[in-house]
Formats: sequence, structure tokens, C-alpha cells
Amino acid sequence: MGDPNEEEIRMRKMDAYGTQKDKESEKNKDPLTKEQQKRQRSFVIYIPKKLFYISLFICFIALIVTYVPRRYFLPFDEENPYAALGEEGIKLFRKYDRNGDDQLSISEYESLFFQMLGNGLNLTEFEYNPEQEIEEDDQFVTMRAYFTPLVIETMTKDLEESYFGNIDSLSGLKEWTKLNHEWMNFGVRHFSMFFPKERVQQGHIFDLYTEERSFMSSIGASHLSSNRFYPSKIDDKLIGLYRILSMFHPRPFLMIRFPPKGGVALVRAQNNDYIEIVFRFHAEFQLNEPPHNPFWFTPAQFTGSLIISKDYTRILNFNLYVPSDKKLNVDMEWLNGPSENENMEVDIGYMPLMTANITAKSRLRRHSHDTEEPIETDDTLQDTVNNIIWTHEIGLDDALQQLEVKMYPFKKITYYNFTETIKKAQEENKLIHSILLWERFISNWNLVVDLKEFEKDSSQPEIQKIAAHFMENYKFPVMMYVTFPNGTIVHKVNANDYMDQGEGFMQNPYAAFLKTGIANAEKMA
Repeated sequence: MGDPNEEEIRMRKMDAYGTQKDKESEKNKDPLTKEQQKRQRSFVIYIPKKLFYISLFICFIALIVTYVPRRYFLPFDEENPYAALGEEGIKLFRKYDRNGDDQLSISEYESLFFQMLGNGLNLTEFEYNPEQEIEEDDQFVTMRAYFTPLVIETMTKDLEESYFGNIDSLSGLKEWTKLNHEWMNFGVRHFSMFFPKERVQQGHIFDLYTEERSFMSSIGASHLSSNRFYPSKIDDKLIGLYRILSMFHPRPFLMIRFPPKGGVALVRAQNNDYIEIVFRFHAEFQLNEPPHNPFWFTPAQFTGSLIISKDYTRILNFNLYVPSDKKLNVDMEWLNGPSENENMEVDIGYMPLMTANITAKSRLRRHSHDTEEPIETDDTLQDTVNNIIWTHEIGLDDALQQLEVKMYPFKKITYYNFTETIKKAQEENKLIHSILLWERFISNWNLVVDLKEFEKDSSQPEIQKIAAHFMENYKFPVMMYVTFPNGTIVHKVNANDYMDQGEGFMQNPYAAFLKTGIANAEKMA
């Protein structure tokens, strides 16, 4: 070791000085007896036996008072984390924890978020049930609804496999067997969403409602989430329409998830007293509630007409219905799990009846009790409507066609049915551009179910052969073909592959598809 430095030498001197002072202090102290020294080394407290047991009892009570509330009542205890939520809080959590793992994934929370958004962050009232008061000076009508459930046999899915775990995703569909409300009373002003916003010319199309008027437009997404259960609050002007649809089911959605959204209308006919407004709109229903996964029921369209006085104060007739003249008229989509991208299934089916109409022309409210009971059905109403003499009118089929083109601009091109297409192509010696749909929302397109019937029809051998050829080349969900007049396919593309190439029918990929078809036909001719 080396020589100590100055700091070490200083510390040693201080230690030596302290030790010397201690020794001098000991010498100056008075000597202690052995008993005093013993007592100095130990300290004893004497407690009576009775007091000891009382102390133990108090400690036991303190332990209970301290531990029990912490264990059973205080929030977020490690062994009981749900204790502070209460019965309603736990019930809400369990409804949205759809896979029962005691956690809310982002997709499970998404549906809870839309509920909170739709209810104004109100977590206790799930349903959106707006009411409308009939004013003293307003005329009113009684609306009656009629409904025949979907024919389950028209679906293509195996229902035994259409559930996830122990939760049947189709429960809402199977249980929807009756109306939500058989009748409701409405004031004439509650139909204002059907009134032209200005004095439009006959045949001029106007909007009933559009996506821009909905609360979801701020999100900016063309396709809305399917992971929702409850309708959102809507524009006050649309409450009447919402209430009409709620007669069928308690959860209608006026703004559907996919385009075309909204509704359109036009003035079809008029005379000195009345105008007739024909309309079309798209809406859907959510049939399930948590903890079941969402199930979307989307009719092909809602259409109908309103006959109202020119001053919009009296209604002569109103009817609304889902067309049932096609073999399939409802699209269905449902989740078999919380993930929309991975667990979505789709199907189509046929619903025989969904309609609502008024029982009689509007009557003036005279007493408050008038609006609490339905107006009796006037059996002569339809005859009255049929006997109206219009001074100006366009045909009903023409009016409906104009509304369809407005919602689907590509319908400006005439589409023929399967047999008419073959016949016309052979007559004019032209190629056929065919679109084969797995689901139909546009009339006169080829539907898989139709082609399957043509395949079985031996009375038209040529049509039977072409239908079989189309089905052999079909791939879910939609196929586009270019064929010779005899039905031989010269070019084809699946919709999913097509959409990967471009954004729409009128963009370059579509033109390229048609040009390739023409080129292939020229090579094969």
C-alpha cells in the first residue's frame, strides 16, 4: 500500500480524538449497580390478560373493515375487477364482448362506438325511437304495414353452418316473423320529405335525401362500417320516413352502407287539385343485437307514390313497398365473428311482402283523442284513386325507369334479358356483352338462379346450352362476358379482378375489357 494522503491522515486524527473523548466521558460517569445495568439493557411492558384479548379483537375488526371493502366493493381489485361497474355496466360490457374473452377488441369496440355516437353518448337507451306530435291544425292519416318474412329456402347458404361458436348469427332473421307496429298515425306535415323543395316541373327528379345530409358524411367513407347495431340520429325532416320503416323492424337504417345511397322522386301526374309523387329510396335493417354479431337485411329498393293536394295540406293516398316481382329481392350480409374483413358472409333471398299504405284519406284533427286511434279503412279509396282524371301525366313505368337511371347512371344503356339478348344479337349479328350477377338489384341482368332454370329447360335447346356455358365459366360474385351471338365466350373477367384494375365502369379498365373482347372475337371469327 502507498503512503496515506492528507485527507486520510486528517480522518484518522478525528477518529482518535473522538475515541479519546468517549473514554474520558466514561470515567466521569457515576458507577451503576448490576440491577441498574440489567434494566438499562432491556425494556419490559406488562399488559393484563383481559386487555390483551380485547386488543386482539380490535385488530380482527380492523382487518375486516379494511380488507372486505377492498376485496368486494372498491373498484378494480385484482381478484374482482368488475365490482365497481355495477349490474348495468357489466351487462353493457358483456353484450359487446362478443367472443367472451373479457376484453373488447377494436372491432368489438367499434360497434359500441357507433351506438354511443347514435345515442349522443347515452349508454342506457339503445334504441332510437323519435316521436312526432300531430299539430292541432294538421290533418292526419293512419298507416298500416303488412309483412311476410323472408322465405328461408330461397337462401343459398347451409344454415347449419352459418353460426360462430354457440352464437347463431342468423337468429335475428329467424325470429323476425311479425311487424314491429301494425299501425301508426302521421300528420300530413310528417310526409314533408316527399314534397318537392320547390315547384318542380313534371318529370323533373329531385332528391328525397342524400348522403351529404346524413351525420356519417363527415367520416368521408363511401362504404360505411357493417360492424354496427343501432341506428343513428337523423335529420328531423326524415323522422317520418324513419317511423314508417320502423313499423317493420325497430332498427331501420336510412343511410345504407354502400352506394347508391339516399332516395329520389319526381312528379308523375297532376290536375287542378292534386299531384302524384313517385319515389324510390334504399334502406336496410339490422336484425341482430349484441351479443349476436351484426346481420344486415337490405331489400333491393323501396318504392311507392304519394297523392297530395297542391298546397301540401291533404293526402289522398300513400303506398310504399318492396317490389316482389323478381325471384330474389333481398341481399343479406352477416358477421360470424367480430372481424368484418375475415368473417363476413353474404347471401340473397326472396321476401314475398313488405308494404305500408294509408287506410283512408287524411282527416282534420278535431279532438286530441282522434289521433290516439286508427282511422278505419275506406274500402272505396282505391276506386277513388283509379278514377282520378289527370290533366298532365307520364306513364308509371317511364317514371320508375327514370328514377332507376338516376340512381344507376349506367342504366342509360338498355339491358335485355337472357333470351332477348341472344335473339337480338343473332338478328343484328353483333357481339354480346353480358354481366352475370350472383345478386340482383338491377332488373334485366342475368342472375345465377335464372340461368340454372334455363339449364333445366329442354324446350329451348339453344338457350339451355348457352346457359350451361355461362355457368361453367361463372366465378363468385359477378362475371362479365363478351360472347358471339351464339353465346360462345370470347372474353371474360371476374368483378373482383376487374375492380383491382380500376375505379368504375366508365374508366379505362372497362374500355380495355371491351376492346380485348372485340379483338378476341376478330381473331376467332
